[in-house]
Amino acid sequence: MKLLAATVLIAALVPAAPSGPALRGPSDACAHPEARLRTGGHGQERNDLTPAQAATVEQRLNQILDGLGLGFGADEQSDGADLRTAAQITVPVYFHVIHDGAKGNVSTAEVKRQISTMNASYGGRNGGANTGVSFKLRGITRSDNAAWFQDPERYEGTYKPQLHEGGKGTLNLYSTYIGGDLLGWSTFPWKYKADPKMDGVTIHYGSMPGGEIEHFNKGFSATHEVGHWLGLYHTFQDGCGGKGDRVADTPAERDPSNGCPTDKDTCPSRGADPVHNYMDYSYDTCMTSFTAGQGARMHKVWTAYRA
Repeated sequence: MKLLAATVLIAALVPAAPSGPALRGPSDACAHPEARLRTGGHGQERNDLTPAQAATVEQRLNQILDGLGLGFGADEQSDGADLRTAAQITVPVYFHVIHDGAKGNVSTAEVKRQISTMNASYGGRNGGANTGVSFKLRGITRSDNAAWFQDPERYEGTYKPQLHEGGKGTLNLYSTYIGGDLLGWSTFPWKYKADPKMDGVTIHYGSMPGGEIEHFNKGFSATHEVGHWLGLYHTFQDGCGGKGDRVADTPAERDPSNGCPTDKDTCPSRGADPVHNYMDYSYDTCMTSFTAGQGARMHKVWTAYRA
């Protein structure tokens, strides 16, 4: 009942073609290390941090956690033991519908189904671990703007500052049209302090539950991108070398999964590739789960950056 009573915010129409420094250049548009791509569209330079970048992020994360007295060593990976004592995290969500007239103007019911899908994913109701993270819809905005809708990467620096609600622990989720293979992107939590108004997740509206994108329309692109927003890497981070995704119970994976493969095992270390994990690139019909270790990492990162 509280969800039904949530305030629905209607954004005022804005100029169709803003200009100036808010516009993103071509190099920025391809710089999403926290993205999800459709089958066949993946590329190392676009979708992952380099091992050196990830090492820097992890070093700083562990310094913060050590400073809070949590005692996590610099080389420690998250595991399920940490999740058993973690308090429930409830994330308020503002959902921003960017559309061009009827195109992309998803209904309030569709927005609620997306939130329900995220709650099922993170609650372990499709399989895997209950991560102890849930989501509560606080409001919906609607922006009828053809330029934003047709090129959300280019205008990201314009619409996000205008629409963003809440602080570091509030999820701003934007639905719009995204061309090419890209299904969505997210900011990492350690980026919030430097640019808080840009924090959030953007998804292709056709990836929402019942959407138009074949194989990718169960709403798990939002699940995947929110995983990045909570501090998770791709399961194929670092490939077969390095420290992978910094989660102990996700086996190393050389490259993203394509479709829903069986017996995919690309690394010599123990365990087959985690093709059913939400942080891989498998079809939505293949995705079922997070691990307990991923849940524990979400809680660690939340404590460091979003609490």
